[in-house]
Amino acid sequence: MALRSLMSNRTTRTHLAFLALPVVLFVTFYIYPIVSSIHLSLHSWDGFSPAMRWVGLQNYATLLGQPRFINAVFNNITWVVFMLVVPTGIGLLLAALLDRGMRGEGVFRIIFFLPFTIPAVAVAAIWRWMYEPSNGLLTTVLNLIGLGGLSQNWLGDPNIVNFSLMGAVAWWTTGFAFLVFFAGLRNIPTECIEASRIEGATPWQTFWKVSFPLLWPSTIIVLGMSAIDAMRLFDVVWAMTKGGPAYSSEVLATQMYDLAFGRFAMGQASAVAVYLLIIAAVIIMPYIYYMSNRVTESEAE
Repeated sequence: MALRSLMSNRTTRTHLAFLALPVVLFVTFYIYPIVSSIHLSLHSWDGFSPAMRWVGLQNYATLLGQPRFINAVFNNITWVVFMLVVPTGIGLLLAALLDRGMRGEGVFRIIFFLPFTIPAVAVAAIWRWMYEPSNGLLTTVLNLIGLGGLSQNWLGDPNIVNFSLMGAVAWWTTGFAFLVFFAGLRNIPTECIEASRIEGATPWQTFWKVSFPLLWPSTIIVLGMSAIDAMRLFDVVWAMTKGGPAYSSEVLATQMYDLAFGRFAMGQASAVAVYLLIIAAVIIMPYIYYMSNRVTESEAE
């Protein structure tokens, strides 16, 4: 018994030793920043003063009374819907078309995925040139085909700036959805496809009734990552418009950056971060829980 107890204790100590480093890293880089942000959001601090002033929930109440903050929340939610529908839908469509065995499949795979490998700042630089209102590529093409009247101040008009940004982000991120869906389609057992064809199913019925349900693991990855990317969207928006004009394209991440490093309102910036954390948790966590259950049910079937 003593030997068994000693072995058991030794095994326990070994397990604890292996777990210690991951736990320390998790607490240091995940838990501590969250707790620190919540603590800072309850204070007024400019980032330089030796002491912070306790203000309680005032930063949260101030933000809720600002149209700028409400607009940023609305933009973030719009971005979530957009990212879940447009890049994901286009990626699935491209993957389904290419899975039919088109000639030059390898070239098309590179063309579709290549934009996703470009850094966000470079994407912003490319699309700022394309959206240049007088000599940009989009305006030039419209003038050449006789549709110059449709030219707009693509990044300077508050009514269309978000659509312009979404066009750039769709071009950039569709490659990820395409690649994941394409890999998922290629992993579907051919017996399932052949059985549906023998039963007389049309190509659309084969895709909708057989291929698409078997793509649940890929769908979970794409939709989950798209929602997360939408909530933490910052680089492309900041590099192209800095949230303007007149805060019309601002999202919570760009507002948080502006408050922290432009206005030195660290308390309000931390309150924005806490709001962003709560909104992301409310939107994304139920989806992940639901989709995980769907995968479990699909595997059981």
